[in-house]
Amino acid sequence: MPGRVPTSWPNLIGMDVVQAVAIIRRERPDLRVVRVLPPGQAPSPPQRGMTRVVIHNDNNHRVIAPAPYIG
Repeated sequence: MPGRVPTSWPNLIGMDVVQAVAIIRRERPDLRVVRVLPPGQAPSPPQRGMTRVVIHNDNNHRVIAPAPYIG
């Protein structure tokens, strides 16, 4: 029986961005786009039909809040 399909990853806060992206891609291979944003930047609206994960990171390439999410 398949497990729960994650739509956010609060456990990745504080992790290196490259490692976080690898975990998300492993857990959700159906997601093709991962958008990594610098501190304070809001994500642009997604393109029609695009499923992406938004990750905010600090200047040290660490994942920061809000937790990575599909949106």
